[in-house]
Amino acid sequence: MPIVTYAEKTIAYTVEKQDVSFIKIYLDDLNGVKVTVSPHKEEAKIQAFVEKKADWILEKWQKTHDDLYAIDALTASDNVKISYLGRSYRLRTDHQEKARFAFQKGTFHFAYPENWTEEEANEQLRAEVNHWLFRKAGEKFPTLSEWEIKADEDHWKLGRKETDHIHLNWRLIQRSKQKIQQTIEDLIQEKTC
Repeated sequence: MPIVTYAEKTIAYTVEKQDVSFIKIYLDDLNGVKVTVSPHKEEAKIQAFVEKKADWILEKWQKTHDDLYAIDALTASDNVKISYLGRSYRLRTDHQEKARFAFQKGTFHFAYPENWTEEEANEQLRAEVNHWLFRKAGEKFPTLSEWEIKADEDHWKLGRKETDHIHLNWRLIQRSKQKIQQTIEDLIQEKTC
């Protein structure tokens, strides 16, 4: 599968050759980025076109799935909410000697040194939340289906089906179990969106 790197993000895409005279990009929730081209189009020209459209691809994907990317804009302040399994939980912040992140009694807690800048605190919070959600996705996803389910990196699609197992975008752990199970079922049935 060809890939393009843009703004430190990797965009994997599939190429489908059809009898067309243009290049067209489709974004599909389950199958990711699909590029339709003429059978005579050179790979270098296809890749150049995808690179040219990378900003649009990322913007469109994140706009369509804004609930999955809200964590990338988190700030280290009280009353911010973090989604986990379809529910929103409040974040409490505090100053301590060492950075610490935990989920206890229905509340996320983030502590960080008082001498950190706001940007340092925000970056650390986002990294901690992403790591925590990725780990939880690895724990929870396998319990949602009889199929073998694995948490996967964010490749600009919700998941992919292989012969004997399913890979799900780890960011789906923010959605409800019912929505995650529906995505799993759609992947099993090989639906497109």
